[in-house]
Amino acid sequence: MEPQVCLKRKREPSPTPESSKQVKETESHRVPESDHRSGSRPPLLSLPFDRLQEPVTLKDLTELLQFAALGNTGGLKQPSWCRLHHQKKVSGVSVILLEGLSQAHFYRHYLHFKHLRTKYTSRHSYTPSPGNVISGIFSSEVVNNSPADALGDQESAQPEGGLQWHPVIRKFGLETRGLTGYLLTQEEMIKKHFPVRGMPGSEGFVCTDSDDCVTDSSPLYGLDCEMCLTERGNELTRISLVDSRGSCVLDELVKPPNRILNYLTQFSGITRAILQPITTTLREVQSKLKKVLPRDAVLVGHSLENDLSALNLIHPHVIDTSLLYRREFGQRFKLKVLAETVLKKQIQTEERKGHDPTEDAQAALELAQYFIHTGPRQVVELYCEELWGGSPTMYQPPVNRATSTHKHNNNSSLRFAEALKSSGQSAVFIGKRADNTLDLSNQQWHSSDREVLSSFKRGLESHSFSVVQLSSFSDHLKAMISTDQHYHTMSQRLREMCVVFAGPLPSDYTERDVRRLFSSCGNVRAVRLLNATQRVHAEVEFELLEGAVLAVEMLNGTLLHSGHIVKVQRPVKESTLDLDVFLSSLQDDPLNANIIYAAGLKANAKTAQFAAKVNGTGLNANAAAEVNGSGLNANIAALPAKANHSGLLEKVNGTFLNAKAKLAEANEPGLHAKAKFAKLAELSAEVNGTLLKAKTMLAEIAAEANVVARLHAKTAGLCEEDLREAFGQYGTVQGVILPAKHSGKQKRRRHAFLKFDSPDTVDAVLSSPVELWDRKVSTCRALTPPHLCSWVTMMMTGSDRETLDESSQETGREEQEVACVMRKLDRRVGKLFRSLPDNTLSIVLLPGHSSHGDGLCFLEVKQGSAALRDHAHNLMLPA
Repeated sequence: MEPQVCLKRKREPSPTPESSKQVKETESHRVPESDHRSGSRPPLLSLPFDRLQEPVTLKDLTELLQFAALGNTGGLKQPSWCRLHHQKKVSGVSVILLEGLSQAHFYRHYLHFKHLRTKYTSRHSYTPSPGNVISGIFSSEVVNNSPADALGDQESAQPEGGLQWHPVIRKFGLETRGLTGYLLTQEEMIKKHFPVRGMPGSEGFVCTDSDDCVTDSSPLYGLDCEMCLTERGNELTRISLVDSRGSCVLDELVKPPNRILNYLTQFSGITRAILQPITTTLREVQSKLKKVLPRDAVLVGHSLENDLSALNLIHPHVIDTSLLYRREFGQRFKLKVLAETVLKKQIQTEERKGHDPTEDAQAALELAQYFIHTGPRQVVELYCEELWGGSPTMYQPPVNRATSTHKHNNNSSLRFAEALKSSGQSAVFIGKRADNTLDLSNQQWHSSDREVLSSFKRGLESHSFSVVQLSSFSDHLKAMISTDQHYHTMSQRLREMCVVFAGPLPSDYTERDVRRLFSSCGNVRAVRLLNATQRVHAEVEFELLEGAVLAVEMLNGTLLHSGHIVKVQRPVKESTLDLDVFLSSLQDDPLNANIIYAAGLKANAKTAQFAAKVNGTGLNANAAAEVNGSGLNANIAALPAKANHSGLLEKVNGTFLNAKAKLAEANEPGLHAKAKFAKLAELSAEVNGTLLKAKTMLAEIAAEANVVARLHAKTAGLCEEDLREAFGQYGTVQGVILPAKHSGKQKRRRHAFLKFDSPDTVDAVLSSPVELWDRKVSTCRALTPPHLCSWVTMMMTGSDRETLDESSQETGREEQEVACVMRKLDRRVGKLFRSLPDNTLSIVLLPGHSSHGDGLCFLEVKQGSAALRDHAHNLMLPA
């Protein structure tokens, strides 16, 4: 085991104005100076309104978690995307992971998530992480910005060269040991998810009759198991045990007690026909194992924790070959790769259907025996290039250890789990056993969400940092016949809420005409003409719920030029029966407080004028008319650079110089009157010609400027300054969210969300006939939370929709089952939240899925009601 290192951190100096720059916030949303001086202020989260549409990533999340747990004393800065005020008052951090859920699940079953939508005032879209979220949190790197001596004045003296930094050598050293030198300690077994006596998740497991200690001469036994997927997860179907000579002493097929969902034949080789006549139970196999194994036996396997878990067996003396031939960052070699490289054996070949557990057990045993006999140094020197991809000299001192040298770098880094331990904080993970490795000693595994909740409440006061995994919905998804069908059906249910039907329409109406009619209510995503009816109707799908609401309110009963009276209505389907309740709840959502939706917007006239000046032209058609003989020189001199580049100014100035010279000649004394008249006529013709050319060139420049202005006005749409100016007459506009510019058909931004300072201001806007630059603006209370860009972001394409309509959809029974799971999850989240101490940062994460849409992240600092009343007004909580 590696020695524990205590980090001594120096007190941070007072920040300079440059170093204290944080997330951009408006003046009205900054924390008053008195708040910083007051010791009674509770911790609070704040976020700029215009930042809410940017999704949160795992990196963003770990930034917040690290700062909340370690703070300035850990040399950390505020997160780059939000502000956590009064971090020193944070009493703890709790992360709840709702495995298998996505953003679409939350809004599809929005009414069932009463606790999630009311207790958490900050909600953000979450970009799914390709790796495991829990592992990503604990293994994230914590960069310490304190001086190097904050880690202590002692530096570890390490031998020079690269060999000692190889992961195998760092763990086992250079010297050859006996087998006891490679046994996993109890702490390592807990970290790697082995069943351990007395640990949560191992209740009901059988313990072998083993001695408390073993020696270097104790016998080795190779073990390997095959599993299948049942209603309760992975269960044992075959076990193989070989002795130290490689002889098979036990090879049994086992009948799982629960219904089998997948035999995993490609891995296990087990089929329905093979298991059908088998009657051997798990308990019988456990009894046989206890009889076969000597009291000082050492079990050897590859990722052995999975085999022991399938056996429901606890054995304290184990060697895991995946941890002998170890890699960086918790990665593991496959048994097949090690056998081929080290033993020169081919196992798990493609010709064979499934794995042979006896063969795998023998391979693991031989790999362990070879490693023990040869020693770590020689193993690394012989196979470094083949297995680890380079020579030993390529390895450098690890930057995530406090024992590494800091001669050339003032910043040091640790893994988050190590930093928590070094700072004296207790961290725990409570959830379901997983295949991923966590670098955390305190892990508690349970088989149900109810057990997880009970375990969390019992140990609440013992841990300042906790990650709780609720996996009941993930288990429910695995039991479904078709998860794709589930996601498609859910997506269609959400899409149906953004759809309206309109008609009757003129027979010559096109999709473009329909889009133009309904675009005053919001961005139209799709239009479909329904010609199967006797009269022409249209199905209109909006990007946002507000568009559909305004279409029904404003366009229903509209009289078209053709004389048709259009009826606009929502589809009547099972998913829309409770739509009024759903919309009412969205209006009352804390995230939508004091926010309105405005549609039918266009660019300000001043925007067009500004566009005309962008290229430095600033001219109009009348400019040419101002050119006259008396003011010619002044007008030409005032021309911008764009006009000058044509040579107009030089040409006119040359003409004037020439005219002056000719006038001087004409006025010379003694010149005959006829000759003087001829010179003046020549001069007049030359000046008039130049003036004519100047007028023509000025007209061309003005026309070009106007074209540019019209183009810019057409594509620019509205800007935040225009909206603040137009709506500011009703009250203070605290924030504006404009939709992102689209590259497709929708090039102009015609809607926006505006956050006001009070409900009275919102009422004033909604009760007034708002006109923006001589055009009526449609407004309503916001229904779409600020973090959502579109209700149909995860929706299917048209072809997918048609395919779904023709296929079988989720039955009512299946939807009721999903709704029941959602209600239970929400109740458990509510119980977890209520059990947290005040001033605890609570985060609930719906991780989402890369192929099924974004996740969702909820954030809240739990506070007492008095603290909320006294301090909530000081910050803009993104609620």
